[in-house]
Amino acid sequence: MATDIYLLGSGIRGTLHLTSETLQAVEACRCVFVLHPDQMVLDDLRRCTDVRDLSAVYDGYDVRQDVYVQMSQLVVAEAERGGPVGFMVHGHPLFLVSAAEYTLSLARSRGLTTEILAGVSSFDTLLCDLQIDYGYGVQIFDSTTLLDNGWTPNPKVPLLVFQLPTTRNPNVVTGRPTGACLQPLVDHLTGIYGGDHMVKVVHSAAFLIEKTEIIELPLSAVSVDSLDLERRPTLYVPALP
Repeated sequence: MATDIYLLGSGIRGTLHLTSETLQAVEACRCVFVLHPDQMVLDDLRRCTDVRDLSAVYDGYDVRQDVYVQMSQLVVAEAERGGPVGFMVHGHPLFLVSAAEYTLSLARSRGLTTEILAGVSSFDTLLCDLQIDYGYGVQIFDSTTLLDNGWTPNPKVPLLVFQLPTTRNPNVVTGRPTGACLQPLVDHLTGIYGGDHMVKVVHSAAFLIEKTEIIELPLSAVSVDSLDLERRPTLYVPALP
């Protein structure tokens, strides 16, 4: 059965993480919609196919979910005109990418076939950044989902918390997050681990000339004032002794 839509991930580190499999799919596509912050990635893909930059879709929208729904509608509508069509995002196409989730769901409802190709995710790069083998056990949460559900992490198992800059903020974030957006998360985890528990905030390198940065600090010191949330860091909470 022919593929109507390819869901693709560029990986994390610019063009270095583009796989041969992904590039083959790009070349097979009539056009590829791209949601990516690195202009070098877009330029590289333009050598292979017609690229539709989705960054302008944010204009006029205040709520991120509305943006992602609109993106999914654009991709599916184009696929209905004739495939294959690609949709490329940063990282892995199904690791914390709502626009890809919506596209997959909408495509299924329209009877379109979708193929998902693996890409390097931020989870993968954290394995290298922290030099820890998570295969023996790790917990993964989106910060907002963790709080909204009132979930209690197991303090005996290492913890990764993603999406810190958008904690309980459904709006489009165009600048540096400010205010007390992290305080509910810190309060929630402090009740489990204690404020003196040492944690790490990891800024994984996402561009060719960027370096990974790891900041170690007490859990109680995690705040928007102590961190650069524009780099979309991840919180690593080691298990209690």
